[in-house]
Amino acid sequence: MTKIEYIDFIRNSLPMVDKTNKFHPEQVAAAINVAVNTVFYEMYEQQPKSFKKAMERYSTIVQVAVDSTTAPHRKYTSTLTVDVVDLPSKSGGIFGIQLRNPGGFSITTTTEFVPVGILEGEQFYGAESTLPSNVVGFSWDRQRSIEYWIGAPISATWADDDLYVRVIKQFRSYASTDNVLLPYGQDTRIIELVREYLGVIPPKDLVNNNADIRTNG
Repeated sequence: MTKIEYIDFIRNSLPMVDKTNKFHPEQVAAAINVAVNTVFYEMYEQQPKSFKKAMERYSTIVQVAVDSTTAPHRKYTSTLTVDVVDLPSKSGGIFGIQLRNPGGFSITTTTEFVPVGILEGEQFYGAESTLPSNVVGFSWDRQRSIEYWIGAPISATWADDDLYVRVIKQFRSYASTDNVLLPYGQDTRIIELVREYLGVIPPKDLVNNNADIRTNG
């Protein structure tokens, strides 16, 4: 289902704001974005191992532009081109980083990218400790910036298309005609959250009231 189709589907399932108007599509899209982020977070928090196994279903690979101007300090940065779903782990919503053409650089094909905390990264930056030569540490600022710490100097600088980063893209980063990768089997939960965020209260005759109204007679 494309992004615009999903927005229309959710929007048409909501009651009118009044007798003539429905919620604005941008308003619905913003609520869907928050709802989808929440569901991904809940799924990861409840079953992180299972979620990682299913990660391929939801994740996408994006290219990043690398700023190598800090290379003498063995520190690189890159900027993501999409907003990423944040998850409760050290790497956040970054599921993997790989070199596009590893054979063309002094970094080997066995190079491993591992998440590090900001404080850990600053220790590497200040040369208080070092990383193994085949390991690159990375930290994500929970927005669009990634910083890297290299364990050994490299003879060549990374170019703009050298790195691929695997992420779960936020709903708002999809184009209108893109097919969106949504949490499998969670449509009801997403609609429920969208209704909650938009302040929609179902009519009394649709409320699921399981209270036992029987009286002793």
